[in-house]
Amino acid sequence: MKRIIAMFIMFAFLVSSVYAQEATKKTLGGSQKTPPPSSEVKKDEATKKTLTETTTKTTATTQKAVKGKKPIKGRIASLTGLFMGGDGKVTKDQAVSQADKGDPIVFVVGDGKNAKIYFVYNTDGSFGGKNLARYANNKFVGIVGKTSTKNGIKFIIAEIIESMD
Repeated sequence: MKRIIAMFIMFAFLVSSVYAQEATKKTLGGSQKTPPPSSEVKKDEATKKTLTETTTKTTATTQKAVKGKKPIKGRIASLTGLFMGGDGKVTKDQAVSQADKGDPIVFVVGDGKNAKIYFVYNTDGSFGGKNLARYANNKFVGIVGKTSTKNGIKFIIAEIIESMD
């Protein structure tokens, strides 16, 4: 009789532990031994597509936000021309030759006494005079980047330089 009761208790313990394991798998999202029906696979694929599309849209929105910065509008000038009493206006050919010689080509924002002169640097730290010289024939040029002033000298770290004509 004791053996029968002991067997019954062991059997009850075995059955309850198996059900407990199955319940834990369902509660915690454990793996199933049988493959899911085909309708559940389609739902997962649709979810993956939705997640991929959302990620792509988010990335595209982030890129638009970076490119959507408002450019600083100004003109290209020769620093030497400005300091020698002129307005600093140069043609593209003059600007390119001056930049090749090492004369600074700068970005001027505003007119007259309110004009601000910016030295332009590329994001890699190199001087951006040669890049500016290519836009010297344009009436207005836009630069997207970070502006700063150090020891009274204004400069721009240019991300994008484009014509605004």
